[in-house]
Amino acid sequence: MGTGGYSTMEPSTGPQEEWETTQRAWMVEYTVQVGEEMHRHLSMIMAGDVSDVHQMLLKELRKEYQSSERVDVTVHRIEPVSTNTDALYFEGMYAP
Repeated sequence: MGTGGYSTMEPSTGPQEEWETTQRAWMVEYTVQVGEEMHRHLSMIMAGDVSDVHQMLLKELRKEYQSSERVDVTVHRIEPVSTNTDALYFEGMYAP
C-alpha cells in the first residue's frame, strides 16, 4: 500500500455537527400559578437543546398567559423524549 490517499482512522466531524443542529422532542412538565389558581401543564417542545427548550417555553407562556399581569412558573421536569419503544408490548392490543 502506498503512502498517498486517505486514512480511515481520522475522526469525522460531519455527523457530530449534524447532531448539534438536530431538533428533538422534549417533554416539559410545569405548574403555573396565576393569583390563587394553579394550572398544571405537560408540553411537548421541539428544540435542539435545553436552552432552546427554555426559550420555547417562555414563548408558550407569553402566548397562553398574555392577559395575566404576573405568573409564577415551577418547572418540575424537562426530559428528551425517547422514540425507542418495545413493539412486542403493544402486540395484539390495537387493530388497524
